[in-house]
Amino acid sequence: MDWRDFAAAYLPDLTIAVVDNRLGSINQSRMLHRYLDDLPHAFVLNEVQVAGDAVKASNLAAYHSHGLPLLACVESSATALDLLASELLEDALPEDQSVKATNDPRIQQLQARQDAHAFRQTKVRRADDPTLNLSDNDILDLRHNPALRAAANQAVARWGTSSSASPLISGYTEAHAALEQTLSDWYQQRPALVWNSGYSANQAVLKLFVDSADLVFADRLIHNSLIAGILQSGARLIRFRHNDVAHLETLLQKYQGVRKVHVCTESVYSMDGDYPDLQRIANLKAKYGFNWFLDEAHAVGWYGATGSGLAEATGVLEQVDILIGTLGKALASSGAYTSFKQPWMRDYCVNEAGEFIYSTYLPPASAATAQAAIETIRDNAADRLQAQAKARQFRAALRAQGWEVGGTDSAVVPVICGASETALQMAARLLESGIRVGAIRPPTVPKGQARLRLSLRSTLSDQDYTKLLHCFERSVTAHA
Repeated sequence: MDWRDFAAAYLPDLTIAVVDNRLGSINQSRMLHRYLDDLPHAFVLNEVQVAGDAVKASNLAAYHSHGLPLLACVESSATALDLLASELLEDALPEDQSVKATNDPRIQQLQARQDAHAFRQTKVRRADDPTLNLSDNDILDLRHNPALRAAANQAVARWGTSSSASPLISGYTEAHAALEQTLSDWYQQRPALVWNSGYSANQAVLKLFVDSADLVFADRLIHNSLIAGILQSGARLIRFRHNDVAHLETLLQKYQGVRKVHVCTESVYSMDGDYPDLQRIANLKAKYGFNWFLDEAHAVGWYGATGSGLAEATGVLEQVDILIGTLGKALASSGAYTSFKQPWMRDYCVNEAGEFIYSTYLPPASAATAQAAIETIRDNAADRLQAQAKARQFRAALRAQGWEVGGTDSAVVPVICGASETALQMAARLLESGIRVGAIRPPTVPKGQARLRLSLRSTLSDQDYTKLLHCFERSVTAHA
């Protein structure tokens, strides 16, 4: 029984939901807020155990923002639920965290982030930055490629710097049409549609092609944009263990024939650098008949005979109903695209997706740049295989030093550090050595799983890898 059924059946005045914190507090809170819309006066007891001050402050801010108290600050005991008997939430919280606090809850939320070493800031990157940048996603090093720059310059000369309109008014130019035709050719003549961003593409297709009566089985580590689309669809979301195809099949068996089912996965996961067995998922699709959404953002350009991703490399493209790719990573442009199994799907997005209809379209120069990138990489299969081999060797060398490293041969290499402070310190030491990497911290990754995220480039030399390994070897001692 999902939350809506429960609400309709019982019409409770007060509900206490005791929830296991397996999903991570942020995603869990989002889903609870979404589902609990139909439960009036709901109180949520989130993770009945002791929590730190940062969690308490964050939950207090959530109470102010959403009107739903998320209490992760009570002792783990049978009497803990008694804390919710009071009519006033402040009776259940320490005095200094009363809901009547005069400070703006948003300021408290920012302070909680700072205390947890999770405060986000924009940082200016200079054009003459001399560091080896392994924090971005330019994995094929095409950003300054002469052919791409020439294509962009020619498009600007012809169309100007902006499309200046939404695609259904006058923003859809010959450059956009040419890119979509190139994408269609790249994906075995499947219809394609270009979007302003990967976030909007993911959100739109899941919202449009999933109904509120449906079930969605999703890998527990899918991207935030995919979660947003699923929640907006109103469908019931059930997560399976990360890359655990056997668990997915268990769910498919359990719910077979109950509701229409969709499966949502990524190919390469952006923070873990690993990928599922896509052929096994394709076999499950043939057996159980679900709709398959596949996000290939971090596989495009790195895998496949022509570079279109892991669906191509593993031979499962025909089984994928909607494939989402990005123009802003390996293809060194901006925007995103979807590749559809059926032509009507593209038409439906053009007619119904607000993300597509009501926004000024991406510049023609971006479309021309992406098209040039595809044409540049299609015939470089040998380079892709070599880049994958180097990624495997690099991981093996890091593991030999004692590091916990995720993935096998993708461009995304996560090096697990544990504490957020450790990840920040190590990133700073690498920057002092001329290497820029990302320090990824909770809530983006689970607590205790802060990491350095390296985004390899196919153009890294043996000398670059030697320098990287030397820096990590020195960091082993400092870390210890």
